[in-house]
Amino acid sequence: MIVITVMSGLGLLQPGFNPLWIAGIGAWSAALLLFADTTRVLKVQVTLILLIGIGLMIFATHSDAQIDPDFVISSSTGLMTMIASVGFLRLVVIPDTLQDETLPVGRKAFLQTIVGLNISSSVINISAPILISDRIHRKRPLQRFTAQTFTRVFCGVSSWSPFFGAMAVVLTYVSDASLLWIIVAGFPFMLIGIIGVYVEARLRYADEVENFIGYPTHLAALKVPAILIVTVIAMSWSLPDTSILVLIAISALLVTSLLLLVRNGISGSARELRSYVFEGLPRIVNELCLFLSAGVLAAGISALILHGVFANPFDQFDSISAAEVLAIMLFCAFCGIHPIIMISSFTPMILTLDPDPNLLAATFLFAWHLGTCSNPLSGTSLVFQGRYGIPGWKIAFWNWPYAIAMLFVGALWLQLVARIFPG
Repeated sequence: MIVITVMSGLGLLQPGFNPLWIAGIGAWSAALLLFADTTRVLKVQVTLILLIGIGLMIFATHSDAQIDPDFVISSSTGLMTMIASVGFLRLVVIPDTLQDETLPVGRKAFLQTIVGLNISSSVINISAPILISDRIHRKRPLQRFTAQTFTRVFCGVSSWSPFFGAMAVVLTYVSDASLLWIIVAGFPFMLIGIIGVYVEARLRYADEVENFIGYPTHLAALKVPAILIVTVIAMSWSLPDTSILVLIAISALLVTSLLLLVRNGISGSARELRSYVFEGLPRIVNELCLFLSAGVLAAGISALILHGVFANPFDQFDSISAAEVLAIMLFCAFCGIHPIIMISSFTPMILTLDPDPNLLAATFLFAWHLGTCSNPLSGTSLVFQGRYGIPGWKIAFWNWPYAIAMLFVGALWLQLVARIFPG
């Protein structure tokens, strides 16, 4: 999937050959082979989504609506290629010198840790909170304060990071959105969230902050994110017609390979890459199954709406509608529905209204930010439940006040960005 998608994005395959079918078949094959390794909750979610999506496609066919087979088979290959490629960065992002360093304690350590978590998460996603939390958990078991802080900060990265899975999803469904516009709109929203987390911690959890066991963050830990961002920018200038998802995937693979060669030589790099392919790469099966099934659901909904079988519940999409969609998606997240399901459901309806793609993309990313930290069945909650023994419903419940407060901030910010940065 990765190789074919990258080669196709660079135009290296022969005309007339449909590479996305091969990449799509590779993705579906991997999902089927690895499905047994997923959690019971995810099995139920994916099965229900697939059944609903297939049912909608069958109904659409009986209603003389056309199903796009390319979309069903390969709609998720671009975003899964980016997510899979970015996963390789965990091999080089956290410097080895930090693994044996004494953990800092206190207010400075707290601030240092949440900033470091934000920066690292923007590149290696869920690997960052796992690496940091594992170190801290070995010293002192994670409690409510640390768990809710880390999940809020981590999920906030989805508002702006071009290397986050949320961005891949949004750029797949809202392909006309501008990456630069989204980053400019999303970064302040994330920043407001971090400031809120820090201020609340100082006011409500003063004792926990004073005794907080943090994670050391140095300039050495920021080198790889900086190199990666520069690489993506340089490649976007040199390859302006190439999909941003493909550019990010190529940049992640290139930076990982070069840094491994510099650090470990050819033989050492080959061993690390082989180990990751066999042990680390299959761990994206949860995202793979969820995104592929969501693509089937989106194909069914899109066919029904485009051919007039179902009436569109939306009549326009402006900044007010964006705030309403944000609130609906957050409520659905409280009920355990993943943002990808809502995005795949809403997008076919809203795109028929010729919306501002940038505003729509920002709305989805804000909903992903708030929805994943407050959803008891989100991947973030389930990771913390599985690794640290904290029930997912507790983490979600602890984060509901934060999510509701940030909902009002997000709704207001969407009104402002729609006017300050019109698409």
